[in-house]
Amino acid sequence: MKTQFIQRHTIPSSHLIVYFSGWATPPELVSHLSIPLDYDVLLCSDYRDLTLNIDFSVYQSIHVVAWSMGVWVAEQVISSFPLASATAVNGTSFPCHDTLGIPHAVFEGTLTQLTPISRRKFERRMCESLFQYYNQFPAIPFEQTKQELQHLYDLLQIPKDKSVSNFPWTRAVIGLQDRIFPVDHLRTYWSQKAVPIVEINAPHYLFPYFTQWKELW
Repeated sequence: MKTQFIQRHTIPSSHLIVYFSGWATPPELVSHLSIPLDYDVLLCSDYRDLTLNIDFSVYQSIHVVAWSMGVWVAEQVISSFPLASATAVNGTSFPCHDTLGIPHAVFEGTLTQLTPISRRKFERRMCESLFQYYNQFPAIPFEQTKQELQHLYDLLQIPKDKSVSNFPWTRAVIGLQDRIFPVDHLRTYWSQKAVPIVEINAPHYLFPYFTQWKELW
């Protein structure tokens, strides 16, 4: 995957925020969020491979914020590190699932019918009234998004327990206008895990509703 520090001093700060982006979305979507003092921020994106070569041991605390498909990705790559907090935003541990994530038929249809036009339609559903705002950010090349989605889909076909994840999520944020992950699926999953839920009247892409990282903890 691609990684980028948007705030890092010559000597690492004491604390780290790790952001896992959604599929085919630019990491700049969270660049407006105010960063606390003595924090580094690491942006993770492009899941055509899930290699994450970062030395997390230099930090006293790590906060994870993962959005959409990034929720599942976070569980694959950072589960062995102790976390101060972990927030899932409009996503679950089972992103391709008929009751706990995006229904299989919808996920597979998005992949098999993906074109530049259908991708734009997806982004409109993702953003709703924030679509124009979203368009100010650099677009990910189409072929990259297609390869990324295919790779994620292939990984999701590997059998695993369909109801349990031991990742230490501490908060789930749900946008009540989400048209990507069904809201009732999000509620069902996080309720059964007894993770505190925060609901806001926002679409799948909801970061403009926040102004600082600490609001997401």
